[in-house]
Amino acid sequence: MLRMTFPRSKNGPFKGKHGRLTGTLILVLAILVLVDSRAFGAATYPEPKGNINDYVGVLTLSDIANLNALVNAVFEQTGATFAVAIVPDHGDESIEIYGVKLYEKWGIGQEGEDRGLLVILSMEERELRMEVGYGLEPVITDGRAGECLDIMIPYFRNEEFGKGLYAGLLNAAQYVADDAGIELKIEAPEGYVPIVPEDEFVRPGVSTGLILLVAGLVLLPGLLAGYFAMKRRRCPKCRSRLVITDRVLHEATPSVGGLAVRMYRCPVCGYNREQRYRTRPIVQPPGSGPHVGPGPFFGGFGGSGRRSGRGFSGPRGFGGGRSGGGGASRKW
Repeated sequence: MLRMTFPRSKNGPFKGKHGRLTGTLILVLAILVLVDSRAFGAATYPEPKGNINDYVGVLTLSDIANLNALVNAVFEQTGATFAVAIVPDHGDESIEIYGVKLYEKWGIGQEGEDRGLLVILSMEERELRMEVGYGLEPVITDGRAGECLDIMIPYFRNEEFGKGLYAGLLNAAQYVADDAGIELKIEAPEGYVPIVPEDEFVRPGVSTGLILLVAGLVLLPGLLAGYFAMKRRRCPKCRSRLVITDRVLHEATPSVGGLAVRMYRCPVCGYNREQRYRTRPIVQPPGSGPHVGPGPFFGGFGGSGRRSGRGFSGPRGFGGGRSGGGGASRKW
């Protein structure tokens, strides 16, 4: 209990009516300072219960099920680990520092690959953070992370947190899939459709500008594909031509796609990097009989070892991943 004593001198500062009032005001201010310091004290970092963690209670059971289905599909098809943390507040730290510390406490993604992504909602401050692991920073740039958060915010303002998270994470998942060169197979639940800003719709009417725009859009994919293909074949350090080889890690079957790695090596300066990707299931000709080969490969790349189908429990894909502060923050 807080106990304060005041001098009893006749001429003391708390003598008389005005003195007692002053003493009362000081006491009230002291109590407010104590309450304020407790409310905004040291940040707390909860333990993960799974990939979708709602410590406040704003998600419905349906929201959690849909988000889990999304992050599991992303993990199995691309090897990237997505996670969500909805916390009451981030204490006396900025949400950026809080994001880095919580990410590393949870270890999202496999150690050394760091292909993880964490979305944090801090309800007291109404702040939002997308923290990106080292391995996904070239794919989910700061600008793209901000784009994903901007997709979420209109939903959050309508208190539709589950739908907002789904829309933003789905947008991030598309970037990861495009980088891996695969087609993401996810069936979004009804009502979980990303909001398209009004200014992105093409206005009615035909004009020369519109015709040029349509022509540009028709030609753009081919031009971009050629540009990025050439860019990927050049060393980022010395600009020499890279030697590219592919190695199959897990063979595809008629029912399940395989896993392969593409290796880029510079014969001049020694630069090298690897990029894993999924291959399509084998197309079996009619009447060719049953396929004999290796069984399906479940679970993506690395993780915590909990890789069963429906019955897994706890976080999936948490294996010591790290983040260096890449990502974006917003308020809603």
